[in-house]
Amino acid sequence: MQLLGGSLILGSLLWLWPQVLTHYEAPPLWLALLAVALARVPPSLWAWWALGLLGVFWSLTPGNTLVLGLWELAYLAAFAAGRWLWGLVGLNLLLLGHGLLTTLTLAWAGLAMYFSGSSHYVAGAQALALVPLAAVWMFRSRWPLLGGLLLTAALYLALLSGARAVYLPLLLGALLLVWRLWREGVGLGRIGLGLGAVLAAVAAIDLALPFSPVQNALGLKATLSKQVSDISELGSIGSRLLMWKQTLNMALEAPLGTGNGSFREVLAAYQQYPGILFNSAHNYYLETAATGGWLRFGLLLYLLGVVLWRGWRTAAWPWALGAGGVWATLAFDVTGMYPAVMMLAFALLGAVHAQVAPPGRARWNLLGLGLGLGLIVWWYAPCAGNCAIERYLGYRPAVLRALEGLPPPERQHLLEQATLRNPKSLWVYRLRLDEAREASERRALLEKIVRTFPLASPLYYLELAQLLAGSGLKEEARRVLEVGLQHFPLDFRGYEPANFFGLLSPAYQRWREEAPRLRARLEGP
Repeated sequence: MQLLGGSLILGSLLWLWPQVLTHYEAPPLWLALLAVALARVPPSLWAWWALGLLGVFWSLTPGNTLVLGLWELAYLAAFAAGRWLWGLVGLNLLLLGHGLLTTLTLAWAGLAMYFSGSSHYVAGAQALALVPLAAVWMFRSRWPLLGGLLLTAALYLALLSGARAVYLPLLLGALLLVWRLWREGVGLGRIGLGLGAVLAAVAAIDLALPFSPVQNALGLKATLSKQVSDISELGSIGSRLLMWKQTLNMALEAPLGTGNGSFREVLAAYQQYPGILFNSAHNYYLETAATGGWLRFGLLLYLLGVVLWRGWRTAAWPWALGAGGVWATLAFDVTGMYPAVMMLAFALLGAVHAQVAPPGRARWNLLGLGLGLGLIVWWYAPCAGNCAIERYLGYRPAVLRALEGLPPPERQHLLEQATLRNPKSLWVYRLRLDEAREASERRALLEKIVRTFPLASPLYYLELAQLLAGSGLKEEARRVLEVGLQHFPLDFRGYEPANFFGLLSPAYQRWREEAPRLRARLEGP
């Protein structure tokens, strides 16, 4: 059973490797059914999954909640498949080779992608799982040379990442690793000699390569001047702090959560800072609290704490340290969106659990599997009628497919229903705005948008003010424009993806050009 489960999960991880969660509606059916064939998972993990699914009753994006529930069945399957330890070791070796090939090829081509969710960040996070295992094999096994080579490769890939989200767990993990090896009888001199040789090998490899990718990564991301510049509001650290503050505000406003999987769709309604708008909170834990609620967040911390602490206190500690490193990266970066990272994280957690705790109770497993199969049937069973709303609960891709070929009146009706399912999702208002032809309808939609999403974009204020001015309502137009200028001053540059390199996006450029002209016209006679 472990061989079957491990083989399937290995294949699924490789198949999903380059995919991003938001690019697919749900995992293939066989991936979800994999949970049935695997060993039992603990009740706390089933409860964590069920709480996320239960949020469909109050979710601001119920369709997304169903989809993420399907994806998280695959995470549970990965947890169970982690019991096959040697299969998981093989997977880590394959990921190590893939990561090295990808990052070195990009470096050779002169491409350095040191940003959230890039192949560098993902590969660096995955390498953390192998570092403590390889170190133990180097000091405690019959194949010290093989362990040293693997440790060199894993450390090299982690350093290649250019990710502080990887460097910090790597540093803390290294300190814990040295302390644990010393406590288990490995002399400090031997540890220093072995790790010194590994570091020397890493440096020699990097010097031998003409493009020196590790030096380039450390020079760009690890210098003191870089840390200082990144702390500013427009820096990568400063913007993360603002994003985390926004996410925490979401969690405080909605203790039950805005709905599992809703973050990307509803963030615009919770913005506190103009331009601080990303697809992810860059912190899986805060995002869990904001979308899944505080109870689900607490269950996740409980599960992690119990499993990793038990593992640390037993012979499974290298596995626990590797799993802790991967899970630590999720507190700083966007890789929590990626199945390639999340399934590995849950598989590593399952590997630790299998070595320190008995499997979960059969009745809880049967109950959870029954609920999971019910979700699968609901999503994949044949559907007739208004499936986008009644079956898929206003899920954006389903709504977009349903809109194709519909005449305008029916399109408008469908979008109105989608709005009821997604009351704080900007995308549905944008579609309705595209469909609106009457000035009164456009005005009503724009007024709704600037009330619900006041910091989403300055162009909504600009269009509403122009519409009011064209109707002869100059005073109302002036008030709307002034509110827009308060939120988006003319020198505002923003921090959305188009502005990462200090360039104004077309939206802000248009605002800077047209808002002063409209203001002068409204203030004239």
